[in-house]
Amino acid sequence: MSMKEEALKEFVDNIIQERMQSAFSQMKAGKEPDDEDDVERKYEEAVALLPEDKQQAVRAYCDAIFDSGADAEQFFYRLGLSDGLCLKKLVKKILLSLSQNN
Repeated sequence: MSMKEEALKEFVDNIIQERMQSAFSQMKAGKEPDDEDDVERKYEEAVALLPEDKQQAVRAYCDAIFDSGADAEQFFYRLGLSDGLCLKKLVKKILLSLSQNN
């Protein structure tokens, strides 16, 4: 790997890290730390009031919702990864074209 390619890779890695940190910070800034604990506590209290068979049904439903969310996260992660690889190839072609013109 040439010095230019290493510098470009490091630059892209830094941009990705900064973007991820920024997005995560913005997401966390919109939530109070106790919000998640409070929701979990209220959920457990509500489910505890139900008969055992209804508790199992509610928990199974919530698990299904979380699983579908995980599927969406995986889809978008893979999409982003694919887009990133395409972008990397495009940048390489541009750099190659620029280096051949010099």
